[in-house]
Formats: sequence, C-alpha cells, structure tokens
Amino acid sequence: MIRRFLFILLAGFTAAAAWADTTYVHRLEADVVPSGVIQNNNYLRGDNPQGEKINTSTTLRLKYAIQQAGNPSAIGAYAGFGVGTILTNSQLGTPVLAYIVQGAPIVNFSRRVSLNYELNLGIAAGWKAYEAVINESNHVVGSRVMSYIGADVFLRFLLGRHWDLNVGYGFAHSSNANLRMPNEGFNTMGGRVSMAYYFNRRDDISRASLFTAEPVAKGRHWVWDIVAFGGWKKRSLANPETYQVAGLSVSPTYRLNSAFAIGPSLDGVYDNSVSPTMSLGLQARAELTMPVFRASAGAGRYLVGGLQCFYETLAMKIDVTRHLFLNIGYTLYNYNYTNNLMLGIGVRIGS
Repeated sequence: MIRRFLFILLAGFTAAAAWADTTYVHRLEADVVPSGVIQNNNYLRGDNPQGEKINTSTTLRLKYAIQQAGNPSAIGAYAGFGVGTILTNSQLGTPVLAYIVQGAPIVNFSRRVSLNYELNLGIAAGWKAYEAVINESNHVVGSRVMSYIGADVFLRFLLGRHWDLNVGYGFAHSSNANLRMPNEGFNTMGGRVSMAYYFNRRDDISRASLFTAEPVAKGRHWVWDIVAFGGWKKRSLANPETYQVAGLSVSPTYRLNSAFAIGPSLDGVYDNSVSPTMSLGLQARAELTMPVFRASAGAGRYLVGGLQCFYETLAMKIDVTRHLFLNIGYTLYNYNYTNNLMLGIGVRIGS
C-alpha cells in the first residue's frame, strides 16, 4: 500500500508539472493524518470477533489543486481533487479515498504564516461491511462504499517559493447516508502534517483571507438559489424497503462580503418513509463562497406536514456556469441522526 501511494505521488508530480501555466498556480500536497477513532458504538469498543478496541486510524492523502494567479488582493483559495487510503483495524478493511478538495486561508498572521481550513467531500471504497451471521455485530459499516467528509484547520508555514509546511487538526466522517443499514458510521479526529509543492508560484502571492475578503458592490448583495434534489434511504435492518426522497429548496442569501453569505431557506420535502404528503420547513443558512465551490450549512424545523422535527443540512455546491450548479448534500434530523443524501441541480439568480 505504501509503495502504491508513493507511485501515485510521483505520477501526480509529473502530471501537474506538465499542466503548469501562468493562469493558475498548480499545487500538489501529501499529508499524513494519525487519528483517534471516536468510540460511538460497541463494535469499536471491543464487541467484535477479535475482542479488541478499534481506537486508532491513519489516513494518507495526496491532493492536486489549482488557485488563480496574478491577483494579490483575492483570497488564496484552492480547489481540486484527491486520493488516499485509511489504515485502521483489518476488521474494517482498508478503504481507498477519492474526493474533491477546497481550502483557503482564514486569517494571515504574517506573509509566511496563516491559519487555513480545508474541506474534503467524496467516497471511501473497500470497507468490510456488515453481513448477517458473518459479522452481524458490525454496525459501523453498512456498505463497501461509503461517503467521505473531512474538515481540517491548520497552520500554513511558507518555507519558500515552492514549498509549504502545514500542521493542524482534522475531523473525518464516513457513512452511507442511510442508503444501506446499519449506518452508525466511522468518525476520526487527529493531527495533520503535510507538505505542499507549488510548481509555478510567484512572489506576488495573495495576502487576502476570509477575514479580509473584498466587499460586495452596491446592489449585488442578494442572490437566490433554487435547488431541486432527490435521494433514497433505508430505515432499519428489520425493514429492507427502500424509500424515496425528493424536494425543492428556495434560498435568498445576503452576501456579507465576497466570502460569506447568510439567509433563510424554505424547504419542501417529500419523504415516503414518513408521510405521503410534502413537508415544509424553514431554516437559517450560512454559506462559504469560494471559486467553483460553495459550502453551505443550515438548521431549522419542519413546520407543516408529516416531518415534525428539527432538521439540518450540509451541502457542497459546485458551479458549472455562473448561474447553474450541482448540489451534493446531506440532511440530518434533531441534530444527531442521519436522514438522507441530497443529490440535485440548482439555479442561481443574481450577481
């Protein structure tokens, strides 16, 4: 596995060097994330065939990203894709990761030191999943392929024109969003150490951050997002039926600056596992707006229909054009329980 990872690393360096140009800065990063496993069920606490606690995990990741060049006043945001693997107890397998990545500086302490964030969203394939009789106590992993969500905060140290050292902390979550049962998920928290190589970074790098984001021009603060989405889910091991979910979300957002937006969202959801009629909910939503990707989070309550509960949403919006985007999201209810995936398409009206 280590040899394969190093081979991918070398191939990534070669490909990025070939694509380097003056419009974008090309960035290749390799990181190691030694973590502790959050003990959220008995299987991880030792109720497994080996009778051992599963409390450690190490994630190896390789990421390629680009960021716009030639504008020192713009936020130094980067976006791209990554691959990797999770090394943990053999009872859970050795899943391989494929994901999109987006990050940016939160605040710059000096020209060479900044506090940054990074978001990862993708899939983890190759888990050893629950099977009746064979490993029926494994309620951590419900399917061989699960979603992968990561969020890191770290200090970036600029070592030179080509190199950055990053040291920080990260959280990662893998589950299948109720597409299969069981679905208690695999969660880790731990340190992160990485080196990033920039193939063509110039000396006039951006010094802007989320806290120094450019203001929005007068008359261009309001933007409307209209999203149509669908999904499906299971409810329990005892009930093998698959239920459909569909919905429409209308969200007027007020842009505080070029990086942050807030606003309400009116959500209509049809979930035939609960009610044959549509439920209507209202939530408050905040959005982090970066080039290509927008990360959105909201919390609210269903007010009309069969879903009488609090609900939360996490979503990544991927811009296809200036006014059209893909929506990959996740809903929870009562601040704790996974509900369903939100896979959809959206239209953005406004500046």
